[in-house]
Amino acid sequence: MKFATKTALAVCTLILGSQAMAQVVMYEREGFRGRSVVIDKEMRNLDRRGLGDQANSIVVERGRWEVCEEPRFEGRCAMLRQGNYPSLKAAGLDGKISSVRKASDKRRYDNEPQAAAGDDYQYRRRGNDRTSEVPVTGVRAIMGPPNQRCWVERQAAPAPVDPAAALIAGILGYQVGAAPQDVQRCSTVQGPPAYYEVTYNYRGSPRTVQMAAPPPNNKVVVNQRGEPRM
Repeated sequence: MKFATKTALAVCTLILGSQAMAQVVMYEREGFRGRSVVIDKEMRNLDRRGLGDQANSIVVERGRWEVCEEPRFEGRCAMLRQGNYPSLKAAGLDGKISSVRKASDKRRYDNEPQAAAGDDYQYRRRGNDRTSEVPVTGVRAIMGPPNQRCWVERQAAPAPVDPAAALIAGILGYQVGAAPQDVQRCSTVQGPPAYYEVTYNYRGSPRTVQMAAPPPNNKVVVNQRGEPRM
């Protein structure tokens, strides 16, 4: 009996722990920009949270969540799986979400938009992130693959200078006074940088991050864990 009780308590602990881990991050503007707020439990009305009912992009970090445009899960709703949603227009939730809760495993949701590929939200600020600037110690451009550049040049047909040359030109297939010919030429050029590998130190620990452009002012904004934030 004691063993069964301990097992049941362990199972309950695991279930509660997995529910506590589930969370979403809501952003004020599209593309994970602007103010943000972290939701880790059911919210029947978001009016009193940091964004009110305005949200244009969402990151589902764990679990499956139902978001609705009206309080108490009324109006248009959508079910969002783990992933990033840089815009909510595909779900018909254009800029307004008033209630959020963990999705039910027993319910079927008709409105289930596809999460975007990639992790472009990874370095966006989340909730009440406390940030600071740290100096950059190195920047290295990682070049993209080379590209082939081609163009067309107008080239005149060879003109014979005497009858003997004309005879040779006829044998070779040239015509005296023939129209100029278009000749395609190509060369290989180095492509632009694919990304920049930026290194910095946070509390004595070296860190590396990939960025689309060199950081401004030779500094990186990080949170209290040393993770880059934009």
